[in-house]
Amino acid sequence: MQTALQVRFHGTDPSAAMEFTIREHVQKLEQFYDGLIGCQVSLESRHQHHRQGNLFTVHIRLIVPGEELVVTRNPERDPRHEDPYVAVSDAFRAARRQLEEYAGKRRGKRHQAKPRQPDSGAAAREVEQQSD
Repeated sequence: MQTALQVRFHGTDPSAAMEFTIREHVQKLEQFYDGLIGCQVSLESRHQHHRQGNLFTVHIRLIVPGEELVVTRNPERDPRHEDPYVAVSDAFRAARRQLEEYAGKRRGKRHQAKPRQPDSGAAAREVEQQSD
């Protein structure tokens, strides 16, 4: 990654363990897609009604060549987000899916821009092998 990872905590105390977990998730994304330029992660505690505990929202901003991929995981959709580690894992799963989609589009553009020409020699060799 060209720029340093930025991790921010809002409404909750910073946690070295959580930051370590986030760094591990980012490293996995970098292993999958080595063109990652930058990443910003924000973990926010959202105080809800008395019937629920604190729910966590995670925002991830991935900077890739020519684009920014943004993921937000809102706790209203999943009560398991009372656990910040679950919220972070869910958000990074979504980030991985977006990164896979982005990488697929990039590969598709390269294939469209430069179509692969069939090897006529390979086709002739295949015909010769079949006739033997």
